[in-house]
Amino acid sequence: MQKILVLSDSHKNLKILENVLEANLDCNIIIHLGDDYEDLDNFPNLTEGKEVIKVPGIFHPKYKDGSLPKQKEITINGNKIILIHSTDDIEGTADLYLFGHTHNWELANSKKGIYFNPGHLHSEEEKGRIASYGIIEINEEKFKITLLNFQHKPILHAEI
Repeated sequence: MQKILVLSDSHKNLKILENVLEANLDCNIIIHLGDDYEDLDNFPNLTEGKEVIKVPGIFHPKYKDGSLPKQKEITINGNKIILIHSTDDIEGTADLYLFGHTHNWELANSKKGIYFNPGHLHSEEEKGRIASYGIIEINEEKFKITLLNFQHKPILHAEI
């Protein structure tokens, strides 16, 4: 089983990001879905030994000029996962789509796959939503997705 920490839109809020990383040391994969993914570089002691996967957000200069891919595809336990910052950039199909951009968490199951936005870590509250992040556990049979607020209290949990 893989345990994945899913983050987005940290916007240089290193205090909240550090707190989230410290609370989830048992995750073996960290995914940052853009807008200041470089924030993770400030915590090599908390990311060391973990697989870190990042996609640029819309404010990244290389997103704007097209020199960095806007989408990454990974496979975990036979499940295809697309990572993007904005759903406008989705190309192809997957079992799970991870995205950010809106600062609003979202979890939806559709005919095209599961869509999950972990929200933001921009500030304690932004655009009417409390700061949040996701934990995904994947085994051969299902996804366990938990959305937590920045105080590490579950907001929702789903097994799909």
